[in-house]
Amino acid sequence: MASRTASLQKPIAVSGDKAECLTEIFRDEVNLAVWNRSLQPAVIRFAEALSASAGQLERFISLSEGDSAAMVLPKWTLELTGADAWVADANEVIDMYRCLFEPEAVGLRLHVLQGAMCPRFHVDRVPVRLLCTYQSIGTEWLKEEQVNRPQGQGPLPDQSVDAFAVEPLATGAVGLLKGEAWEGNEGRGLVHRSPAPGDQPRLVMALDWL
Repeated sequence: MASRTASLQKPIAVSGDKAECLTEIFRDEVNLAVWNRSLQPAVIRFAEALSASAGQLERFISLSEGDSAAMVLPKWTLELTGADAWVADANEVIDMYRCLFEPEAVGLRLHVLQGAMCPRFHVDRVPVRLLCTYQSIGTEWLKEEQVNRPQGQGPLPDQSVDAFAVEPLATGAVGLLKGEAWEGNEGRGLVHRSPAPGDQPRLVMALDWL
């Protein structure tokens, strides 16, 4: 396995304006696939209302086949403007994730963040994580040529990079981040971090297979 990994090209990121571009994550050399899209106005209104009302929010649920993203929301939020639109959007993204990876269950995390959740650049010890930021600044990541990897086994060193080298996912974009637990991707997980929210709290959805 180690020789196979070493023989691969440097990890690359791919993006597109069609959902089909997410299938590129199955290519060995791809460790980030991004579907760039625009959010519907009703979804944006809900994200604004939830972020303004919730303060700091962290919710996690396990979704079986047929479960709705509405289960992750506090009951009072279902009365907010655009709630149905957000649930429909999240369910569409969850269905795509299921179609791609066929997990037995999907772990759904929803955060309203007033500060940076993971401000240090890091890799995830998961096969592949889906991230979508519904409000404020998207997850920040580094191209492989900017990454300082460890020599052999060990933790990821601190990343000394110029601010101009940091790449953000766009608000509303759906990103698939390949982690260290993807078979053959050891030592090649996407290096990323949670940015400071800026003027607005961040509303972030994350999906993992369970």
